[in-house]
Amino acid sequence: MIEYPYEMASVVLPIQILLVIFYFRRKYPPLRQSRIFAAVIAANLCLTLAGVIVHSFVLHVLSYLFLLASLGLYFGAQNPERFLEQRTGVFNRQAFERLMRENKNRRFWLVSCCIHTYGEVRELYGAVQMDRCLGLIGMWLQQTFPKKSMFYLRNGRFVILSFSPFDQAETVAAVYRRFRESWLVGEAEMFVGVGCAIMDSSICVESVDDILDVLEIAHRQQDQAVVPSQEPIRVDGQYIDGLHHEMSVKRALKRAIAKDDVSVFFQPIVDAHTQKIVGAEALARIYDEKLGYIAPGEFIPLAEKTGSITELGMQVFRKVCAFMSEPRIRMLQLDWVNINLSPVQCMNSHLAEDFIGIQQEYQVSAHKLHLEITEESIINLNTLQNQIARMREAGFSFVLDDYGSGYSNLMMVRQIPFINIKLDMGFVRAHFSQPNTLLPDTIRAFLELGFSITAEGVESEAMALALDRMDTTYLQGFHYARPMPMEDFYQYMRSHAERETCEEVPDCDLVVESV
Repeated sequence: MIEYPYEMASVVLPIQILLVIFYFRRKYPPLRQSRIFAAVIAANLCLTLAGVIVHSFVLHVLSYLFLLASLGLYFGAQNPERFLEQRTGVFNRQAFERLMRENKNRRFWLVSCCIHTYGEVRELYGAVQMDRCLGLIGMWLQQTFPKKSMFYLRNGRFVILSFSPFDQAETVAAVYRRFRESWLVGEAEMFVGVGCAIMDSSICVESVDDILDVLEIAHRQQDQAVVPSQEPIRVDGQYIDGLHHEMSVKRALKRAIAKDDVSVFFQPIVDAHTQKIVGAEALARIYDEKLGYIAPGEFIPLAEKTGSITELGMQVFRKVCAFMSEPRIRMLQLDWVNINLSPVQCMNSHLAEDFIGIQQEYQVSAHKLHLEITEESIINLNTLQNQIARMREAGFSFVLDDYGSGYSNLMMVRQIPFINIKLDMGFVRAHFSQPNTLLPDTIRAFLELGFSITAEGVESEAMALALDRMDTTYLQGFHYARPMPMEDFYQYMRSHAERETCEEVPDCDLVVESV
């Protein structure tokens, strides 16, 4: 019986040593269960050594029980495969989420790095090559920042995390320097761009899900930039406030669409020569009790991302048709209303059928409904041409919106039978801040091709007169009126009709009173 403890120790100790080696050589995030595993191993060793020294059978039995607990953790909870991302060799999203939840009250510092337009890059190089490149990136990150935890959160996004402060700016600079060079995958060189975001625990976020959402939005904004920036996005309180505003807009949009509460505003369009109102542009607005009226520039991109733009556009079109069908509106002799179509709407194969059905339901002449599309819509030319052909047969007309805001070219414009070209307000205003021949030459070229021209962004009488001298057909802008609710627009049109009547009839007072 005296030697039994030694025989027991000779079995237990080698297994304990292997577990110690595993613990120090393992790839495992610093989770709570990892610390428990370390404590069990330490207690196991102490009990075994104490049992040998004092010749205690009880201590050896306890060490044996602790050994069983260690093996249970080893084969169960300590399985690193659950927390490793095989392609990159770093920890996965599950490990990141669990680690951040367990340490939600601890301070942290992180740098998030995301491959620019990851989906397009993966399609360009192929899945196999891209996975091998991700492995090289993961290896480089671990070698360059060995004292920090690395995570791969899918879709080309890596996170460098530490619960101790580190120089985030220098880390970002090192990442940008490396990504300026190629990644050698076999015999092929791969060039990928990267965007970085910086975050620490000083910001107010409620959960790890909020952290992941914020980082995803930050990298999406970097992908949407025309020219990728080499400056990281700093996710601080001001940035979070902006995101909270975006979330409020998103909720207001969802609520308005669900309740059919999308408002329609009208902005008048005048004849450049006679200065008479001939048309209007219908503009969607969302109203929120806290935010007030929300401009399209804020909610239209969100509607396109969420896929709700089709329903929103259908609501606007229906309300315009309902407004135009009213007898009092027909008496105003408004020639047409321009209605904006999103590029996403243009991809809907049922667009023509739906619009024609609504137009016929309200018995509004299709000739009074002009549909504005941007150059982005022309990218899907085949689908768009089929839609336009069907709708032109029904009497609809098409207008090119925001010409001069992007990579405009006449050849693309001539592929669609537009009746009118709207010059972007930035393009128009640029001429009046630094006059040159570009604007007059553009107007002249379109007129010679048979298009009418609408200039947006007219802010003064001097601009209106100058554009009239350039033979611009129509004018639109704050000089005439800001966008207004439909009822206000009716009153605005009515007052203009009364004024014109006063100019024509000698006894103006009697006419105005009788209206």
